[in-house]
Amino acid sequence: MNKNKPQTFFLAKIHSLTYHPSDLIKKIKLRAYDFRSFNVNKSASIGQVIFNPTNRIAFSKWVTPKRTRSYPFARIYDTYHHGGKVVTIIPVIKDEGAGASKNKSNNDRINFVTLSWMNLMNIYVILGWYSDAKKKSKYRITDQRFEDRYIRDKLETISTFKLDAHHWNNKHFTEDFSLVLKKASEAYEKIGEKHRVSMHPASRHIAFLDSIRSKKDSSKISLEKFADVTLGRSQQAAVRESSVTHQLELLGESSKGVFQIENNLGGKYYLTADEIFILPNRQVIIQESKNSSRGKLPSQSDVKDGLFKILLFSQISELYLGSKRVQFSVQLKLTGKLKGKLVLPCDSAILEKFIRLNGLGIADQKTLRLLNEESKSNHFRIVIQHND
Repeated sequence: MNKNKPQTFFLAKIHSLTYHPSDLIKKIKLRAYDFRSFNVNKSASIGQVIFNPTNRIAFSKWVTPKRTRSYPFARIYDTYHHGGKVVTIIPVIKDEGAGASKNKSNNDRINFVTLSWMNLMNIYVILGWYSDAKKKSKYRITDQRFEDRYIRDKLETISTFKLDAHHWNNKHFTEDFSLVLKKASEAYEKIGEKHRVSMHPASRHIAFLDSIRSKKDSSKISLEKFADVTLGRSQQAAVRESSVTHQLELLGESSKGVFQIENNLGGKYYLTADEIFILPNRQVIIQESKNSSRGKLPSQSDVKDGLFKILLFSQISELYLGSKRVQFSVQLKLTGKLKGKLVLPCDSAILEKFIRLNGLGIADQKTLRLLNEESKSNHFRIVIQHND
């Protein structure tokens, strides 16, 4: 996303959540693990945990709490067709070692936007921490491993939890965030001592924790403070101001989209979109964009990351720019070293002609057929063309 682009702020409402997985997505097999022998560190990155024949939970794992690394949304998308509860396991922080330059870029922490995505998509979150690792160099650690017992306990609790993910996540973050962050910080200190690797100081995370504590109970966090600190008060203020003062303007170029979204349970969450276009007829286009600079199509993980995002934006029931309700559409744009242009969904004959024109390999053919079926099933648009 181009940080230099102007921002356009929207208010949106989601009344319900629907997803109709195509037959091609349904063919994705989730490896089954009996809960009694399940170990999160020995499992695949996605799968399902079986508690009994009628109680199965689909799961995915994040490598880092940073959404832009390792494509966690793509893995969630591969579990989203599961008929039961969908869980994702996220390390609250990930420290790879301070390094010679004390670079803080290797010290990521979860933020409110991630909670927003998961709540709005009805995905249960389990916050975890890495309790062990191997030494990579005198400045780095690798092969980090979750504290398995805690994650097993939370999986078991979710298996009998009667409310939806919005309630679970808000309760889990409010009540357990402090404990998990402290455990993570302590574990990294021990890992550093064990392997004689310099880790980032825990003081940064403890100071963050202090800034989001609940005034009523210091063992809990305030979700409002969590949003303020991780989103930035200026961004939220801009969204609130836009609801009162912003007038609909026709933009000659695209802008970044910032959304305050309210769901049917009354929660308010914040998301961003790659690009927003406002057409002369005042139609708003919400677009996620993926590009391959070398190949013909972006990677399948990149594509599914985009699919996950536009699936949520397609659930918006009402969209407001300032005080005006606006009509909108949602689309995914994929660019690469391609000839011609393809707009999905389309007839299979048109799709096959585009495949032949570009001499696409088997993997890219599968990706296009999956995209065509998913766009048909869920009524969103996908534009595929050459990169400029």
